[in-house]
Amino acid sequence: MKKYYTLCLLILLIAAQKINGQLDMAFISNFSGSCENSINRLTWTISNNKGANRFEVERCINGKDFESIGVLNATDKFATESYAYSDSINIPDKIMYRLRIVSKNHHSFYSRIVILQHKIAPDYKITIMTNPASDRLSFNYTSKKADQAELKIYDLSGSAVLRQRINSVKGNNFITIPLNSGFMPGFYVIEINNAILRLTSVFIKQ
Repeated sequence: MKKYYTLCLLILLIAAQKINGQLDMAFISNFSGSCENSINRLTWTISNNKGANRFEVERCINGKDFESIGVLNATDKFATESYAYSDSINIPDKIMYRLRIVSKNHHSFYSRIVILQHKIAPDYKITIMTNPASDRLSFNYTSKKADQAELKIYDLSGSAVLRQRINSVKGNNFITIPLNSGFMPGFYVIEINNAILRLTSVFIKQ
């Protein structure tokens, strides 16, 4: 009879723990995130704040391992409460966040995962690949759209020694142009101009 009573007691304790765990899980909602400049901002709302003890913010960069990056203690407010956490990071990869919520009953559980990714703006500039250049000039640049652009090369006196139209594709463009006998050794300015952007750079002709 004693063994039966002990077994029933254990079953009741396990059931109570499960119920408490389910009650703990009921009070978090609206966990979301947003990107602004190099800041990832996380926000969430607790409808039953009196049951929360702390929130551990975890981050995953490699797609599998989460690490704790911060802890927020729950406020003393009893009813609904809102929280926010800012993470200063700026990488083009997807970043995953989750919350480990610890209740005053010492139960813990995890929120859903929020995935954020920064949009890195293209670097609109001319990059000279062969500098100094000899018989040809190779360079690349980023275009906002597919379009025709005007390419000009000036000497240091401001005189245009080359002028031609080139076809640009949206994104990265790699261009090679010959440098004929009209290019004397020295410094030159290359310019690419279309209806949206005007890019310039300097190269040396050997």
